[in-house]
Amino acid sequence: MAKITPFWIIAVILGIAAYKQIDFENLNFKNPGLGILYLLTFIFSVILIVKGRKTTKQ
Repeated sequence: MAKITPFWIIAVILGIAAYKQIDFENLNFKNPGLGILYLLTFIFSVILIVKGRKTTKQ
């Protein structure tokens, strides 16, 4: 069974929040500062999840 790290929870919440901030008609964020912050933090948490998997599989 896979171990759920706090970064998975953070990634899911921030992914949903970033998705809600995107205006698909104009392809930009509704609130640019908040949307970029959500997106950067989401990407950072996904990178940490991937790095954590690589170190545990070796």
